[in-house]
Amino acid sequence: MKINYLMIVVSSVLFLGCGGDSADDPKEISEQPQSEQLPEPQPDLKLKINDISNGYYESLYDAGGKELKIDKDQVLLMQDTLIKELNTNLSEEQQAQFKELKSDFLDVKQPSDVEKVLFQNVLLDGMISNLKPQLKDKYFPSFRLFRHHTHRLFPLSRLTDHQWILDLLSQRSLLSHLVLITPQETDDYIDTCRENNVPIPPAWGSDLWVHQGTATTDFLDSDRTEVYAYKNPTVPGACMALPRWKVNDTTGDEYIQFLGIICQSKTTGKACFWDNISNETGTRITGGDDLAFNLTDIQNGNTLAEDCTGCHRGKNVFLIHPGTAIDISADHDIDPNVRYQPVSSQGWTNPPAYAERGDGACAGCHEIGELSFNYCNVLLKNAANQTMPSSADPANWVGDGTFYGTHIQAMIEERCPE
Repeated sequence: MKINYLMIVVSSVLFLGCGGDSADDPKEISEQPQSEQLPEPQPDLKLKINDISNGYYESLYDAGGKELKIDKDQVLLMQDTLIKELNTNLSEEQQAQFKELKSDFLDVKQPSDVEKVLFQNVLLDGMISNLKPQLKDKYFPSFRLFRHHTHRLFPLSRLTDHQWILDLLSQRSLLSHLVLITPQETDDYIDTCRENNVPIPPAWGSDLWVHQGTATTDFLDSDRTEVYAYKNPTVPGACMALPRWKVNDTTGDEYIQFLGIICQSKTTGKACFWDNISNETGTRITGGDDLAFNLTDIQNGNTLAEDCTGCHRGKNVFLIHPGTAIDISADHDIDPNVRYQPVSSQGWTNPPAYAERGDGACAGCHEIGELSFNYCNVLLKNAANQTMPSSADPANWVGDGTFYGTHIQAMIEERCPE
């Protein structure tokens, strides 16, 4: 019996030594190999911000015309990549300043992804602003389009929900690089337009906007496009607004997705632009028949990421389809005394014509603006295929030996590649 009892005790000791109940022994726990926590894998960079060349109504394109898509999980990586690239073009002092700013940002609190994206856009804007002029011209156009896209991917409800970022930027004199602004009663853009004798339109939703009808042609392929016009009784010129309706695929309800407003002076030829993108959040202000907003609520020629003159170029700012609701020439002064020029602090311009009126088949009734990506792909091709010289007998965008085809072929060879 004694031997059996001893064997049981020894067996128990051996069992404990093999770790059977060793979880209760702190010494044994410390001797267990610890699994090393690996950092979360970063996604591979699919697209650089500099790859973005053109933008048109929420779509992005590279220099060759290929449509680009930005994944949400790529945004911070794209920002970080450009920050590293820009650093190589800044002085050591400037690099240190921006590095310190980012450190201060991370020290205040644990930021959300929305706040990280918002802040790094400010950082990038500030860095690009410190570059030499030729480098600014290289980086800013792509960055503006990218930044606008990030506002859609990481939407804000209200800018003041992130007051701590506003305070930090204000302390460092960088608030101007935020671009987004809180609601205000007036702005410099409206004042500049008024100084250039451009008629200032009423708020959207006002009865002063007069419905002209439904557009029968829409190059954006909206589900429905309505045409509204406004005439200022004391300022010669015209304003036009095109609310573009879209059907919600899930509910079947219609809503206004895009709403651009353009006003042009009869006397000075100056034209001002607005789009239904919130000044505060950078996202579209959408709604139904009850949609309403003030001009100061939305972005304009000073703040829009997309350059409206990519399409709106020529003798006057408006793109008219003769004989349709968009042709408001009977009741409004849309033919300026001088060739139109845009009002914008971003360097927008209405370049000289590619073909003056009468210079070539396609310029028989109007000039052809300088050729550009958007002008060729959005305007000229669609016009030739759908409306010009008439909807009943369009020329078609084909370069051949026909009357219109010869002129079209010349444009294709010049700067409108297929």
